[in-house]
Amino acid sequence: MKALLFAAAVSLAACSSHAKSDAVRVSDRDAAQLLIDRNWLDVMPTSKHDKLHVYRFVPQMGGGVFQDRTLFKGTFELFKFRVAGDHIQFDLPETEQLVDSPFQIETVSGPAPFDLKLTIKDDPRGAHEYFGIRAENDHAELNEFVALPIQPIAR
Repeated sequence: MKALLFAAAVSLAACSSHAKSDAVRVSDRDAAQLLIDRNWLDVMPTSKHDKLHVYRFVPQMGGGVFQDRTLFKGTFELFKFRVAGDHIQFDLPETEQLVDSPFQIETVSGPAPFDLKLTIKDDPRGAHEYFGIRAENDHAELNEFVALPIQPIAR
């Protein structure tokens, strides 16, 4: 039994180290730009009941939002933030917390469909690791999506 547990641990470590070796940290300047106007999810939901946490940093709206939710129901918390180098400074008005946390963004190959990973070391609200999609802000792809025909709702 011990041999089986050891083999499983070695396999898991090998898979984890392989996934990490594919990750490439982006510069602080690029990270500050990639952070903005993008949904950062801790998991990709596979059903309407799956719980997920979502960050979205939207400076043109005065701050950001953290969501604790399923696809159709949840709670949210608005916050103010500032990026300074490799740190995010969170101002959480509801709890009057001020949190200064190192963060980094890496390019990654998954889990699908993600190609970006955000790590917030001292995350004031969630899972510390979130995933995003670079193409989320690709307006050419957005225009293609908007041009798709709308299917009627079956009743």
